[in-house]
Amino acid sequence: MPLLNRSLLVAAATLSVAVATAAPVDIHPGAYPTDSTWTNGVSSNGLTSVGRTTIGSGVTDAFKLTGTNYTPLNPLTGHSNAVATAASADGTLVVGFSIDGSGNNQAVSWTGSTATRLDINGEFLFSEATGVGISGATTTIVGWGFSTVDPMNYREEFFYVRGGNLVNLSVLFNAFATKAVGVSADGNTVVGIVADSFSGPGMVSGFVHTIGGTASLSLVNAHTHIAAFGNAGLNLTQMTGISGDGAVAIGFASSSLNSNPSGNEQAFKYTRTGAAYEALGTLTGGNWSIARAINSDGSVIVGQAGNAVGREEAFVHQSGTMTGLGFLQGGISSNATGVSADGTVIVGYADAGLNRTHAFVYANQTMLDETEWMRSLNGPGSLTASGYNLTLLAMEGAHHRPLMSYDAMGKQTHVWATGDFGASSRQTDRRSSFGEVGASQTYGETVVGVAVGTAMQTQDLLFGGNAKITGQTFLAEVDTRLADKESIVSLLVMRGQWDARTARGYLTGAGTDLSRGETDLDTTTVRVRYDGPTQKFVSNFTAAPYASFAVTRTNVDGFAESGGSFPATFNATSHTAQEGRLGLLTKFVAGPATTLRLTAEWIHRFDDAGDGLSGVSQTTSGAFAVAGLAPTKDQARFGFDVDHKLSADTLLNFSVHAAGFGQAHDVAGSLSLRRGF
Repeated sequence: MPLLNRSLLVAAATLSVAVATAAPVDIHPGAYPTDSTWTNGVSSNGLTSVGRTTIGSGVTDAFKLTGTNYTPLNPLTGHSNAVATAASADGTLVVGFSIDGSGNNQAVSWTGSTATRLDINGEFLFSEATGVGISGATTTIVGWGFSTVDPMNYREEFFYVRGGNLVNLSVLFNAFATKAVGVSADGNTVVGIVADSFSGPGMVSGFVHTIGGTASLSLVNAHTHIAAFGNAGLNLTQMTGISGDGAVAIGFASSSLNSNPSGNEQAFKYTRTGAAYEALGTLTGGNWSIARAINSDGSVIVGQAGNAVGREEAFVHQSGTMTGLGFLQGGISSNATGVSADGTVIVGYADAGLNRTHAFVYANQTMLDETEWMRSLNGPGSLTASGYNLTLLAMEGAHHRPLMSYDAMGKQTHVWATGDFGASSRQTDRRSSFGEVGASQTYGETVVGVAVGTAMQTQDLLFGGNAKITGQTFLAEVDTRLADKESIVSLLVMRGQWDARTARGYLTGAGTDLSRGETDLDTTTVRVRYDGPTQKFVSNFTAAPYASFAVTRTNVDGFAESGGSFPATFNATSHTAQEGRLGLLTKFVAGPATTLRLTAEWIHRFDDAGDGLSGVSQTTSGAFAVAGLAPTKDQARFGFDVDHKLSADTLLNFSVHAAGFGQAHDVAGSLSLRRGF
């Protein structure tokens, strides 16, 4: 249902107790198809996500997204890149690190888009900030860095920053290396990792540190408290986060410190009261799991695990059950990295195929690409395409030839009634009808005509959706015969006012669903046409070339859907179609009352994709922007006309046309009755 420019969809998705009504949504901007995005965390209120992307001037650029507002986060002056790792509860403060040209990191914070260096006194050679907590006027940022004390033997040391002052806490662990990986919402409880060495460790444990508390430090060793971990040789304990209330810490036990999962990791949670450990298990059929983030009260834990077929899959663990979140279309891996305080928003990133990684937000137990979410109302099924197509029915039906080309029957004034019908099934399933009444007057070598009409189109959309458009048209046409008495130049202007009702279908974890909407659209068409002089081959058989160029502007009002799992609010859209036609008309006079016409024409569209779909998901409050799909550029069309005089002043016309693959109806027919006075 896919943000930077189309903005990352980040905001409140709704999970049921059993996570039965949620779905990860691809939130990568469609305007950057070859780039990647990673979401590293989400604010406690679920409205601001932070991470990194390959979109931008650098190899890695930090960003935050609040609602529909995307903000690039600048690195420090002189640095080339940055990464955002965590956000405060309300999303106004973001932390992470800035990267210089040599690849060295410096811990920073952002309020707005300007980076502030945290290690202002040069405590570390390089550093990273990993978490932020705020209590009243007190802000606590935690992280770690390489000490300058012994530059020949780098040792990681964890720190916290309060009131602009950086406090190095390495003294708590003597000569051991340490990293802080998270902090509680109030900034008072820090979790991290302690090791004899992070390059080739013999010992790795988790720790929980209470800043200023009487029991300031406790070690966490999962393998000594969960027998299965110890028996499997999972002797290294790594912490990854702590609940907002500081009561529950999470992490995983493993046999090594590989940067990628090695296949034996086991997620666990540690409840500080009672020092209770609990293994979280694995996905059904899988054999490893890593906990990445936890909500405020510890009831919702997210992360990554191996599934039954050996793929890396994002998961959510709640009520004692681990549930896989699935994958984006075309992808084979996913990873959940953040969760809001109430557990209703899960963010992460996933493989999207073609060597791309896309950020996602969880909204319905299916990772649904935003393009897929909107596919039934995009391209040939879009409202702009439908408005153009209804106009096209009249242009290819009642007005597929100039008014002056009909037999004048010796009269100066004419009236007509026409019915047009069209159907398509190859590019889209569509049925259209159009009725029109009009009148014309001849002034020497010029004919002026006006008409009013009504039209209806029904269209089957993907995933069980449908659309119905009804409305009225007004048309004016002026034809002039040139000096050769055969060539005709005509100008046609048509205006349409339409009402559209849509039922947009899309896939969810439970199958398909529909969201319904209603809006107004209008179309304005201007066509210039030239019909050349006829060439006579035999006494009653002639041929003549023709060419036309038409511009159709379609405007669709914004509207809000209702119903379904993922209704959307759409912004207004517009599109200008530009179409040229070259054709050949052959005419055969079958008798005094009957003339047969055969036409063959080539249609070329000069316009490109134009506007796609943009707006806001009502379920997640996040913005989306899906690129439009380009029309079929070239299409052939063939027609057959019969003009038959019912009397000296009454003409019956019947035509039928068939077209190749493209925007024109596969088959269209027209029947008109014309009377001269």
